[in-house]
Amino acid sequence: MKVSLIIPTRNRAQQLMRCLDSVKAAYDPSVELELVVADNGSTDDTKAVVDRFAGEAGFEVRYVYAEKPGGSHARNRGVEASSAEMLIFTDDDCLLRGDYFSEFARTVDLDQFQYGMGQLLRHNKADDIRVAHKAISNLRLIPAHTRVLATGLIHSANMFCHRRVLDRCGLFDENMGAGTPFPCEDIELASRASRAGFVGALLPSIVVFHDHGRRTGSLEARKTIESYDLGRGAYYAKLLTEDMHEIWAHWAVSFSRSNDLGALSRELLAASQYLALAAEQRAPQKPAKPGVGKKRTGRPHPG
Repeated sequence: MKVSLIIPTRNRAQQLMRCLDSVKAAYDPSVELELVVADNGSTDDTKAVVDRFAGEAGFEVRYVYAEKPGGSHARNRGVEASSAEMLIFTDDDCLLRGDYFSEFARTVDLDQFQYGMGQLLRHNKADDIRVAHKAISNLRLIPAHTRVLATGLIHSANMFCHRRVLDRCGLFDENMGAGTPFPCEDIELASRASRAGFVGALLPSIVVFHDHGRRTGSLEARKTIESYDLGRGAYYAKLLTEDMHEIWAHWAVSFSRSNDLGALSRELLAASQYLALAAEQRAPQKPAKPGVGKKRTGRPHPG
C-alpha cells in the first residue's frame, strides 16, 4: 500500500518537528510512505526543519509552499503535490501512535469504505477534552447517501480518504477551516463524500494524539469551543445552498439538546456570514480598470 500523509503547518517549527519525529517512529517499511508538508506561509524556520528531516527520514518527503492563508488551502495544495491514491491528513500539533501505519494497512479496506478517521485523543490529560477529541471504541461505518452528517463526526487531524473521493467530490472548501471563521471543512467534505455514494468508517486502531495545549477551563479552550458553533452554522448554511432543507430539523434537534441560546446565535451569525460570502463569490466580477490586469513579476517561490 502506498499512502500520502499531508500535514499543513504555519509558524510551528518546533511542534512540527515533534510531529515529524512521531511519523518517523511510526514508519512501517511495508507501507510505501510519501510525506507532504504544506507550509501555509510560515516565517520561521519551518522549511529548514522539513529539509533536515527529509535528509534522514528514510522515505519520500515533499515540501510545498501554500501562500494563500488557510488550512484548507494548504491541505488542497498538499493533495495536488501528492502522488498516492490513499491520502491521510493530520496536523502539526499531532503525534502518531507507534503502530499507526501498520494498523492503517491492516484495517483499511476499500471494498468496505473509502473515507473516514481514526481515534483522536488528548496527548496531555490537562487539555480540554472538548477540543478536537474523538474516542472510538468499535468500528463504525457511515452509510453511503447519508445526507447530513453530524458535526464532530469526522476530524481532519486524523482523516483519510481515497483519491477518487476527491476526484468526484472536490477538495476542501477553502472558505472553511483554520484561518477562517468556520472550522468545519472536514465534516463538510465528508458530507459531500457520503452524498456522492461513498461509505465512511470510524476506526479505533488508527490513533493520533492531539497536543493542542488548550487547558481545561482556559479562555483559549472556551473560545475554541465557541468557534465550533460558527463552524456548525456555516456547515448548515452550505447544506441549505444545496437545497437540503431537512437541515432545519437537524438544527432544531441540535438546539434542543444544548438549549444554549448563545450557541444558536453564533450558529445563525456564521450561517448569515457564510451565505453572504458565497453570494459575493458567485456574483459576476466587474470589468477591471485599464492596466489593473497587467502582468507583473511575482516574487520568487520560497526555497
